[in-house]
Amino acid sequence: MKDEGVTNSLMATNSESCFASRGSIFAIVDNIHWAIASAKHNKAYVLRFVPVLKQITKVLNGADVKFIRQAEFYSDLKETLHKIEDHVKESSTRGKWMNRLMAKKNQKSFNEFEKHVDDLITRIVFSFAQRVQQQNMARQKKKPLPEIPEEDELCECKMDVERACPLATNDDTPGEGVSLASQEDDIAGER
Repeated sequence: MKDEGVTNSLMATNSESCFASRGSIFAIVDNIHWAIASAKHNKAYVLRFVPVLKQITKVLNGADVKFIRQAEFYSDLKETLHKIEDHVKESSTRGKWMNRLMAKKNQKSFNEFEKHVDDLITRIVFSFAQRVQQQNMARQKKKPLPEIPEEDELCECKMDVERACPLATNDDTPGEGVSLASQEDDIAGER
C-alpha cells in the first residue's frame, strides 16, 4: 500500500514533469507533448507540432541550463512555447464543426509558428557559436570567461583608440597630418 502512494506521487501528471523543473523550457515542451497525447479532437492537426518540438529539443539537447536561461533568446523561446501550448490545447478541445471553420486560421497559425521556431533555432545556433568563440578566446588568454569583453565592446574600444591617437601628440600643437577642420568634423560626426 505504501509503495503505491509513493509510485503515484512520483509519476508525472499532465501539469508536471518527472524530468524537468516547473516553469523550465523542457517542462513546457513536456506539457505540450502531454496536450498532444491527450487531444480528443483535431488529432491530425495537433500532431503536426511534434516535429517542431523535436527541432527545439534537438537544438537545446545537452546545452548548459545556466547558459540557456541567461541567453538573449530565452524569453522569446519561452513565450513561443507558451503560445504553442495554448494553441494546441485550444485546437484539441474544439468540436468537429469548429475545427472545419478554423482550418485556414489553423494552417496560417501553424506556418507562423514554424517560421518563428526556425528563426529562434537560428538565433540559438548563433548564440552557441558566439559562446564557443568566447570560450576559445578565454582559453587563449588564460582568463575566466566573464573577463573577456564582448565583441561590440572590443569594436568600441578600437574606435576610441583610433579617434584618440590623432589628437594626442607630444607638444601642444595639433598633429602634422591632422588639421583642426578634420578634428572638428570628427567631433561633429559623433554628435
